[in-house]
Amino acid sequence: MDYRINQYNNWLAQNISLTNAFSEESMRAMAFHVLMGRNYRLITEKNTKSKLTLTYMWLTDIVNEAKKEYGDSWKTKIVKDLLDTRHRTEEQNDLLLWLVGLTQKTSVNLGINKAEIPNVMEELQKSIKSLLTIIDRCDDVDNAWLLMMAGSATLTIRGSDKSKVGKALEGVIIRSMLNILGLTENEDFWMNIDRDELVERETDCEIRTKRGRIRVEVGLISSGNQEVVEDKINRVGRQGVVLFDKVGSKTRVYSTAESHGVKLIQIRGNQPLVEMYRHLLPIVDIRMKEPPQLEEKIKAEIKQLPSSIFCVRA
Repeated sequence: MDYRINQYNNWLAQNISLTNAFSEESMRAMAFHVLMGRNYRLITEKNTKSKLTLTYMWLTDIVNEAKKEYGDSWKTKIVKDLLDTRHRTEEQNDLLLWLVGLTQKTSVNLGINKAEIPNVMEELQKSIKSLLTIIDRCDDVDNAWLLMMAGSATLTIRGSDKSKVGKALEGVIIRSMLNILGLTENEDFWMNIDRDELVERETDCEIRTKRGRIRVEVGLISSGNQEVVEDKINRVGRQGVVLFDKVGSKTRVYSTAESHGVKLIQIRGNQPLVEMYRHLLPIVDIRMKEPPQLEEKIKAEIKQLPSSIFCVRA
């Protein structure tokens, strides 16, 4: 059966502005939004929704094609065809799981391997047929199945995009900020410090100051996860910095940070570059550059930064 994978990938390449969210261009664009105090999620969310919409269309085409080729047994026949395919693509592996309403993570948690999928399919068909019989909707089995596949696809795509992009962007943000402020990596600051006999937890960054090093943590956390910010406050120690997206109006993180001597820098609706500059200026012996504040100047600074800052692995 033709799974139209080339067509699907062409759709993604031609219709998503950040087709590769980990490309240098994409990371520069997102870093600019962050340093402007804007919501970078508006970029990634648009891309995620576009990817989901095109995936739904791809799944619809596959189901329609399979029904023409295999008739009522299209679900079991696709599973058999995919399992008989020796070198499945990533899209085919995803499809194999989506056909039985699973994601990779869920299949691992349930202890279901790919060899068991035909049995899972058989039991699932019985279960859904019984359920739809009870509510007198047996004619809607295929529609229900397509919706179930789309739901699994949604979980897969959203989970993958959110965690990977956010983690990659954290390092890009620190490097961008400190380079713009005139600091040099591996001389004035160090990235991704592992835990050792002196410090039991790893950290995103350490900056050289007049009295030693301070720690910096980034958490692109929105208002529903203030406990993550609190955890990072406990990690960095006095004079340390925690950058975060935003917290809710009733948060206690600012009083917690004050009691620990920690600098909090909210990104959203703020000037994170200016905040970082003002915090570091009195405690470092580095000749820092005054940060740009106007949009065009920030954009120009980011454009001039070396490619190595924005080259990350997916």
